[in-house]
Amino acid sequence: MERKKLINQLPVWLRVGVYFTVIIIGAYIAGVVPVLDSIFFYFGIALLLSFLFLKAEGKPLTSLDFMPACATDGKNFFIGLLIGLLALLTSAGLTIWFNGSRLIFTGHADPVFLLILIFIHLWSSFAQEFTYRGYPFQRLLTWYGPWVAQLAVTLPFAVMHLKLNTAITGQQFFMTWLTTGMGSILYGLCYLRTGKLILSIGLHFGWNLAQALVPRSPEEGKTMLFTLIQDGRHYHPLHVLLPYLGITAIMMFFIWKSSTLQKTKKETGNLAS
Repeated sequence: MERKKLINQLPVWLRVGVYFTVIIIGAYIAGVVPVLDSIFFYFGIALLLSFLFLKAEGKPLTSLDFMPACATDGKNFFIGLLIGLLALLTSAGLTIWFNGSRLIFTGHADPVFLLILIFIHLWSSFAQEFTYRGYPFQRLLTWYGPWVAQLAVTLPFAVMHLKLNTAITGQQFFMTWLTTGMGSILYGLCYLRTGKLILSIGLHFGWNLAQALVPRSPEEGKTMLFTLIQDGRHYHPLHVLLPYLGITAIMMFFIWKSSTLQKTKKETGNLAS
C-alpha cells in the first residue's frame, strides 16, 4: 500500500521519465548481450512497467486502449493497414523515380516466408505502439495535453531506433529524430483521432510490411520480392527523405480531417488544447 502511495505521489513526467530510462537501459544491455536483442525483450520491459504503474493507480492494463472491442476497431485497423501500405508504396515509387533506379522482381515469393513476415511485423507494430503510445503517451496526454505528449515521445522513440552501443554523428542522430519523430507524431495523431491504439497499430503494420517488401535505397538493396538496381551517380538521400516527409504530412492531414475514421472512446485531448 505504501509503495502504491509513493508511486502515485510522483509527478507524471517523472513516472514517464523512469519508464523510458529503464527501457533505454534495457536496449543498451540488449546491444551488449545479443541474445536479449529482441522485440519480446523490449515489450516485456514495457509490459512490466505499465503493469506496475497502472496497478499503483488502481487501473488494469486494458485501460491503455489497445484491445479491439467492436466493429469500429476492426474497421479502423484495416483502414490504417491500407493507408500504411499505400503510403509506403507511394513514397517508394517517388524515391525510385527521383533516384533513377528500378526494381527487378526476384521471380519467387515464398508464401510461408511471407506469412512469417506478416506475423513479425504485426507483432512488432503492436509492441512498439503499446510501448510508446501506451502508458507514457496517454499519461502525458491526460496531464499535459497533446502537444507535450506528442513532442515528448519523439525523442525516446528515436533513441530506440539507434544502435546504442555504436557511435553516431550529430547529423545521423538528428536525421533519425526527424524521420522517426514524424512517424511518432503520425501514430500519436491516430490515437488522438480515434481514442485507441488500433488505428496506429494498423498503419504502423502496413508501412513496415510494405517497407520490408519494397527496397527504396542501396542500404535496403534486396527483399524477398525485389532487387533494387541503383546507379550511384544518381542516388541522393534527399530523394528518400523528401517523399517520406511529404507523404507523412499528407497522411497526418487525411487522418485528422477524415470523416471515415471513428472515435471509439471518450475524447481525452485534441490538438487545439
